[in-house]
Amino acid sequence: MTRLEAPSGHSSYYGRTSALYDDDLADRRGPKLGQASEMTRRQLMGEAAHQRQLETLNYRSAKLDFDGVDPELGMHLLTLHWNRQHHSHLITYRPAFMRDMAGGGTYFSKLLLNAIYFGSCKFSPREEVKNLHAQFRQRVRELLGVALDKSDITTIQAMLVMTNSLFALGDERSAAWIYAGIAFRMLIDLGTHLDNHGPKFTEEDMEIRRRVFWGAFVVDKIQSLYQGRPVSIQEVDVRTPILFQDQYEELEHWQPFAYPENQKYQGSPAYSVSTFTELCKLSVIMNSILNIVYGVKSTKMAPELLAGDLERMHQELQRWKTALPEHLAFDPSISEQAVPPPHVLSLHSMFNVLLVLLHRPFVSEGHLHSTSRSIPTNSFVICAQAATRIVQLLRIYERTFSIRHAPYLIAYATYVSATIHVRIAAQLGPGSDSYAYLRTCLSVFVKNQETNWAARRAQSVIVSLMKKMHIELDASEELTPSAHPSTTDSSDNGPGTVPASIATPKMDNLEAGGAVFPAPGGFQDHDHIVDLDMDAIINSFINAQNPSPEDFYPRQPQRPDAAFHDPRFQDEGWNMMPNFPIEGSYDDALFGFNGAALDGGWQ
Repeated sequence: MTRLEAPSGHSSYYGRTSALYDDDLADRRGPKLGQASEMTRRQLMGEAAHQRQLETLNYRSAKLDFDGVDPELGMHLLTLHWNRQHHSHLITYRPAFMRDMAGGGTYFSKLLLNAIYFGSCKFSPREEVKNLHAQFRQRVRELLGVALDKSDITTIQAMLVMTNSLFALGDERSAAWIYAGIAFRMLIDLGTHLDNHGPKFTEEDMEIRRRVFWGAFVVDKIQSLYQGRPVSIQEVDVRTPILFQDQYEELEHWQPFAYPENQKYQGSPAYSVSTFTELCKLSVIMNSILNIVYGVKSTKMAPELLAGDLERMHQELQRWKTALPEHLAFDPSISEQAVPPPHVLSLHSMFNVLLVLLHRPFVSEGHLHSTSRSIPTNSFVICAQAATRIVQLLRIYERTFSIRHAPYLIAYATYVSATIHVRIAAQLGPGSDSYAYLRTCLSVFVKNQETNWAARRAQSVIVSLMKKMHIELDASEELTPSAHPSTTDSSDNGPGTVPASIATPKMDNLEAGGAVFPAPGGFQDHDHIVDLDMDAIINSFINAQNPSPEDFYPRQPQRPDAAFHDPRFQDEGWNMMPNFPIEGSYDDALFGFNGAALDGGWQ
């Protein structure tokens, strides 16, 4: 790639097909991969510590530009952001933003400031603040017009912050997708995907560019998953390393300012940088899953090849989990252990979501079953285990922080878990663990709607499935995760254990023919697997995706749930997305569950 700088100082990048590409220049520079530097790390951390001290001084001396907002309110919203949303993706870089907020530098803009205001106000405990979101949204619209004329880091950051905030509203998915697209285009225009360390860029510039790029990479994969769209940034095109050298926030003490319901939490090191690093690595695996399992071309792949991909990607997920730093390793089935910050719990929730996302199509898509009868059985076992761990994480989250202010990822993970447990509960009946797990999931939907209105759709789909499968919960029982004060479950399986009917398969005993999972004899406690009717479970997925007209209100044809699309949609491609189900339907798709076609339908 060639970077050309305009007289105005703005830089753009051009590839080999462009007439502006300079072969000689590219050859002279060559690829430069990022390497950790102790000197750079100390320099960035020292500057971060210095700027943190200056924040209070600049606030008291009225140097901070709050864009007309009362300074006390503005600082309140910024504090909410730094305590909560910031730790999810590290899109914003606090030292540079707060410094330039006082001095008018390039890493502060009123557009980004108002995007932060908009994202933070719904988490404020002050009732009058929650009503200001429309004001901040309008201000973002006003400022965005001028900002679209050229690519800028703060505009990218603002678009990514708005993407996350708008999507959770439930009826702004199209706006979220468009804002994300603007950010991705600007990222490529600035060449942040290449990590070119030219003489123009300081170490701080490189740190910010890497954080913004990888934050966008994560947002891209999550939006693709939620909205059922192809990913925009492919990992194969990326040369920017997952390398973040400012470690100041890694061991900074984190206290749940944004979770006022429970002040008993004693705090923890934030672990922000390592959590974000692992989330980036997990998103690279998600990139493969979305491309291979949920891409249009997957319908033309031989089942044997898809089974091989299943094995490879499952192993990648397991290697990721095994390689987690010790301070991020967390087993939700173990009681009496320190609970990490909520963004670490979200990281583990995403890991378990990806297990279900990878394996459920091999249960729900009938044409794969001819490859090996054991594949749907073993894939469902892994889905059930992941779904159980998600519920355990939900109960810990609620007990420690409150699920009311949890990010939308938690609501989506709850939905993913419920799609599995509803099928187990239908067979094992009342009193089973899965009934209790469903009770937890329904409670999460109700509580999380306060800040994530999109959780309503998840609740509607699961309730519809429960009705179809004749599952009734005792209304006299409290529908809260905290009704289960520990991660243990009242069953005969012992504390913190997975029910025997979904016992762990041995992953190292591969059967002949390249299948990822062992034959039935490879299960531990396999005798209990017969408690579940796998044919009924498989049919429940297929029927949910192709329901009869009398099952629900008339609607447009829906996109099939899984990667291996119905032949009717084979040649239509990504741009021919049928309308998604309306309230009352039984379609419990994972990919594209909250597509933009639902905008306006959940007022």
